[in-house]
Amino acid sequence: MPNLNVYLVEGYSEAQKETLLVRMTDAVVDSIAAPKASVRIFLIELPRAHICAGGVVLAAEARAGGPLSPGGPTIHAFLISGRTDAQKEALIGALTGVVDEVLAIPPAPVRVMIFDVANTDFGMQGVTAKSLGR
Repeated sequence: MPNLNVYLVEGYSEAQKETLLVRMTDAVVDSIAAPKASVRIFLIELPRAHICAGGVVLAAEARAGGPLSPGGPTIHAFLISGRTDAQKEALIGALTGVVDEVLAIPPAPVRVMIFDVANTDFGMQGVTAKSLGR
């Protein structure tokens, strides 16, 4: 653990996405002292027709010909419970900063949600994280 699901509008280059994933991994390691090998990040690309922000479907926004909003991204970070408020704050800031630096999306539309998962409710290697001493 930690596992991150990153929801992103399609259209970014493979190089940008790869850089985003690597830099997010580093942000997790640096912010909450997670072992790098335990970090899992899943990038979920969505077409503009599948994202609605503020009541506006991004595909309709694109058809209107005006400036395109990034529609997010939204990041769900699933962590084994026990991280401090300061670590969570650092993680939110670091992930938001990576999105800005790599994708040129400013902090305002970025959403980061942290989900604390009890060590009895997360399994690895066929057993709970608690039974592995986590």
